[in-house]
Amino acid sequence: MAGVPATFVRNRRRLDEIARILVKYGFAAWVQRCGSLVNLPVTQWVVEHHTSPEVLAMSDGERLRRALSELGTTWIKFGQMLSLRGELINEEVADQLTMLQEHVPADGPDVVLALVEQELGGPVSSFFTTFDPQPIASGSVAQVHRATMPDGTAVAVKVLHDRVEHRVSEDLELMRGIAAYLDSDPELARLRPSRLVGEFAEMMIDAIDLSHELRHLQQFATNFANEPDVVIPTPYPELSSRRVLTMSLISGGSLADRASVEATGWDVDILVHRAADIFLEMVFRDSFFHADPHPGNLRLPDGSHVALLDFGDVGRLSGDRRTQLEDMVLAIGMRDVEYLVDVFIDMTSPSAGVDRSRLASSIDGWLNRSLLDGVGQIDVSALIQGGIRILYDNDLVLPADLALLFRVLVRLQGLGREVDTEVRITELLESHVAPILVERLNPSHAVRSAGRAVASWQHLATAMPREVEAILDQLRTGQLGLDFRVRDPDGVVHEIVDGLLASAAVLASAQLISRRTEPRIGSASLPGLAAAAVGLFTWRRLERRRRAHKTVVTRGRELAAWRRRSSAAS
Repeated sequence: MAGVPATFVRNRRRLDEIARILVKYGFAAWVQRCGSLVNLPVTQWVVEHHTSPEVLAMSDGERLRRALSELGTTWIKFGQMLSLRGELINEEVADQLTMLQEHVPADGPDVVLALVEQELGGPVSSFFTTFDPQPIASGSVAQVHRATMPDGTAVAVKVLHDRVEHRVSEDLELMRGIAAYLDSDPELARLRPSRLVGEFAEMMIDAIDLSHELRHLQQFATNFANEPDVVIPTPYPELSSRRVLTMSLISGGSLADRASVEATGWDVDILVHRAADIFLEMVFRDSFFHADPHPGNLRLPDGSHVALLDFGDVGRLSGDRRTQLEDMVLAIGMRDVEYLVDVFIDMTSPSAGVDRSRLASSIDGWLNRSLLDGVGQIDVSALIQGGIRILYDNDLVLPADLALLFRVLVRLQGLGREVDTEVRITELLESHVAPILVERLNPSHAVRSAGRAVASWQHLATAMPREVEAILDQLRTGQLGLDFRVRDPDGVVHEIVDGLLASAAVLASAQLISRRTEPRIGSASLPGLAAAAVGLFTWRRLERRRRAHKTVVTRGRELAAWRRRSSAAS
């Protein structure tokens, strides 16, 4: 099996199992394509087997959903992540993947009790008065058991499935190997498979370590400490570990339908607006949000409280990302196409070859369609899906944190459908976004931003000469890159260094100017102009040196000519 990547050799049995399931659901072409890559005998099995007519009658999305469900934990989670990426898959497939259920068969009582005792360091009876070995829920990563503390407090004990870490690790290794191959596929490279799998791997590694969820619970409890109507499960760190999480058990009604909500004492319209507002507070106030606001993750203990469940899937917004979102809201509100082009490019960090004119034309049409009835009547779901489609059409890839955020906004708009009511997210967004925009438009904010920019430029102006000099010294002395020293009486190395520096400056200026990197004068990027000036100066110096410099060969010729003239004269 020479030439086969080691990851496929190590995980050959799992790779063959994946191939069989994919063929079963009509994806033989995928298997043949990758099977020929790794030189494994799965392709022969594909030739000898056929997909049943009943399966072939299903839509592509349904077949993919069923295949991922059968493949298990990692692939179910991967499908759920793909359901967010409307720029990567079509609408029918995305709709089917949103239906992926995380339920997997529960582990047996003996397995669960042994794991809990191993993690907590003693018999279950020494920690809990009662512990029900039959789970009340079983997801793709863990199952939940009801238990009672010695003081009578009812708790939920979340326990990882047996060997789930090994299965996830094995599947992630295979995914990385497949993605590395697909990166070189002209049709798929634009989707950046390795980056996509890398983002997913980070999420999965967090999901199979319950200590992360414990910290999430603690953070959300702090963030909502002054809002008594929001109930967050109380974690018990002393009864938790990487594979076990103990928290208070929260019971109550669900948002299954209008009757269920009304039975708790809540007014349906008030509840839906309050639930949506809670999630918007997480995003715009805390920059740390629960990333899966579906009705199953909400409980109604009574007619005046809302409880949130399942904090394994969360999103965070960095300071830069928050600024980008504010810029996007401002640009959409002002219908400023060029401003929005800048925001899209800044968010997605594309290659220098992005066609700004084409992107601007797409954005202009999208804004005209989306804002036809005014900002106050925006259909958030349609707006987001349209924007994601523009990214895909222009070879721009949506970052994972923004995909999570957009999922939250789309689901919030649809939250009322389960209980026969409607929530206008734009109405709720106004109370959160307006103060941000007022602050952004405040002159004092501009002064602070200008002050930070000046400080950054002062630091850059002070540090750049030293850094450039150090780099040039390393290049000239052979200490940067290969330790490569040459006797250079003609000064060729100096010319090479100047040529490389001039070329790098020109390339840098092209990228900075195309991205309109701030600060700017009008639409011109100052860093881009500075880089262009460095390139021009270096190139002119190189040209002057070439004209003035005499090589050894030139000197030899001049010496021979001088001798001939001297001989003739004598």
